[in-house]
Amino acid sequence: MARFPNRARVEGRGMIFGIALLILGFATPGMAAEVLLVEEGEPVAALVVSDEPDGDELLAARELQEHIERMSGARLEIVGEEGAAGRLEVRIGAGFDPGMAKKLWERSEDPGAFVLSVTKERIGLVGNSPEGTLFAAYELLEQLGCRWFMPGELGRVIPQRKSVALQVGETVQVPSFSDRHLQNVSGSMPPWARRQRMGGISFPSSHGVSLLPGGDFETEPELFALIDGERRESQLCISNAEVVRRAQAAAVAYFDEHPEAPWMGMGPRDGGGFCECEHCMELDAGEIDPVSGEPMLTDRYVWLFNQVLEAVHEKYPEKRIGFYAYTVIKFPPKKQPVSPFLVPALAPISHDRIHGMSNPVSPDRSVYREVMEGWCRVVPEVYERGYYFNLACPGLPFSKIHAVRDETVVAHQLGVKGWRVETMPSWVSNGPTLYVAARLMWDADADVDALMADYYEKFFGPAAEPMGRYMAAVDGWFRDTECITGSSFCMPHVFTPERMANCKRWFWEARLLAADDPTFTERVRIFKLNHDRLKSFLTMLEARDQFDFAEAQAALDRLYELTEEMVSYRLYPAEGEEEREDKFEAYPVYPRVASYIDRFWSPCTKAGYARTVEHGELVASGPDEWDFLIDPSEGGEMLGWFRDGKIGGNWQRLRTSSESWSDQGLHYYKGLAWYRTAVEIPKRFRERKVFLWFGGVDEKAKVWVNGELVGESDVGTFKPFDLEVSEVVRFGERNVVAVEITNRKLNELGTGGITAPVMFWSPKSAAGLEAIFPRGLKVQ
Repeated sequence: MARFPNRARVEGRGMIFGIALLILGFATPGMAAEVLLVEEGEPVAALVVSDEPDGDELLAARELQEHIERMSGARLEIVGEEGAAGRLEVRIGAGFDPGMAKKLWERSEDPGAFVLSVTKERIGLVGNSPEGTLFAAYELLEQLGCRWFMPGELGRVIPQRKSVALQVGETVQVPSFSDRHLQNVSGSMPPWARRQRMGGISFPSSHGVSLLPGGDFETEPELFALIDGERRESQLCISNAEVVRRAQAAAVAYFDEHPEAPWMGMGPRDGGGFCECEHCMELDAGEIDPVSGEPMLTDRYVWLFNQVLEAVHEKYPEKRIGFYAYTVIKFPPKKQPVSPFLVPALAPISHDRIHGMSNPVSPDRSVYREVMEGWCRVVPEVYERGYYFNLACPGLPFSKIHAVRDETVVAHQLGVKGWRVETMPSWVSNGPTLYVAARLMWDADADVDALMADYYEKFFGPAAEPMGRYMAAVDGWFRDTECITGSSFCMPHVFTPERMANCKRWFWEARLLAADDPTFTERVRIFKLNHDRLKSFLTMLEARDQFDFAEAQAALDRLYELTEEMVSYRLYPAEGEEEREDKFEAYPVYPRVASYIDRFWSPCTKAGYARTVEHGELVASGPDEWDFLIDPSEGGEMLGWFRDGKIGGNWQRLRTSSESWSDQGLHYYKGLAWYRTAVEIPKRFRERKVFLWFGGVDEKAKVWVNGELVGESDVGTFKPFDLEVSEVVRFGERNVVAVEITNRKLNELGTGGITAPVMFWSPKSAAGLEAIFPRGLKVQ
């Protein structure tokens, strides 16, 4: 981004970590000439728009009017082309200065580019588009000290002063990336997104290949994937000539209906089940993804895209196809030529979404740089469609600032054109990351340390130092962790007891320092509220892993209570604010987080509580660490790995509920694996029914006790299941438990195998048994 002498820059020693604090704002006496907009509470300027202003130009005037009035109490009048009657004119729109508009256009054709010119005679806001002019208004407000750290009133910072002045000078800004979007934020929360200068064309969705007419699996199974000798509806048979013809027809029809569209989306359906017919496989390069271990299928899809483009270009020569470079098609093709009209959006869902690509802690993520470099070499236009949240995590404290500041710079250097990053608008856990991401999308050279120092200072006020320490520490802990698993499996490793004690101290200091100001107090409070959710979550995990399901259930109940409080928390006040067209509800925690608790964490705790507290009692607990072997040749059952007693085989030791497969070096292993352990069953349960209970597996389990097959799981991934073992256990003795795990489906979380505690339990009574199994003893 070009930089002109555009704003005051004063370096001084800050209170936060000794960082040189970059102050962006109004001029101070003796620094530079100033132009007054408001003098001692009285307006001395007016906002001038054309007689028929564009919507964004009028919005620019209204935003300036509102913020300056709330800053000083003075309301600047919005007037038309007749002018401001002796007041300083703030001219909004390119039409007032064609010469400046021409110079800006010669500098860059990006619609978001703008000039903010401040002279003693007038102030001019000129954009390459009305949206660019709106961005100039936000730059003006930022120079006055305004900030929008998260949506709503709590996230807005407006300094208070009686006189409002701008420094004389010129600001020219051109965005580093032409397209800047945070999915689930840019469209649903427009005031915040536009104030962060989000904009440009949004990359099209690209899951699936449209056919015209559509394929009917019942009558035309040959159009669909051939897998293990049978046609399945999971994906299309890409090499089928009729599939190609219908895909071409659908694409042409799309552009007939949308002739203004520069591109359309196309690609595999989300998920697996790809065709294994000889013609499709002949299109492949025969290489294996080094991260996921799956065949790379980019060539077959690029072949299809090329055929579709050939038909489209007969009628629409410049149209493009956008696709997600995702899972099995993330690497550039090896055999097929790549049309310059193909536009990949990189979606590295299975490449460790915690770390940055330059972080030596994560070899997985470093491969992503090769993916990005590879596509940037072969096509002129590449987009990024990554992930700026902890996938499937219920909104617990998290930070990717360390990764965003790394990868945005690399993407800009390599020539990536734009972003449509998947986000979760959980404004406490992800808000600082989204703020930094938005600023870097606009200016890849932005000083992130200065941005965060400014964030701490303006958002937390007197509590800036302890809250800054907390937020910087969380970012550093995630940066340095060797965990790569998604969701919340790594939380106990990132937030150790010692670190939790530090967090407690920082929040105590912050609340004390912010106590005299209700706004700063509230900002600290919502971060503390989410930290309390983390504390309840960690307590639940620790208790369930110790088979104390009474404490685990109490912690889960508390987690739900705190989650409900955060989900219902409105960043916009319920009453008392003047209604505006852009009014909307925004939450620091998105409601979906409760569903992640339900899916991944509560089933184990609730089921364990029912079996050991309400209706039964613990018989014997399984260990966290088991003997373990992978079985890629699927010969374990034939080799008798389920047998009773001690067997050979050089088994290794692997943890179950406390650590994931990926975090123990198994990466994204797909296939069969075995666990073995021995558990003593007390004699006192000899006359009672005994069950073997698993808190969850990924994804299927076949279980033997003392060499006897006792059943298989059929309830789904991460869900608890029971197997009755009353007739096969040996009371008062050690009992050998063997588990064969099948894990074949793509799981971008990086989990596998036994993912939760395992125990033997017994019902307290017949009534208790019926309460657990109301439909009888079909428990497997």
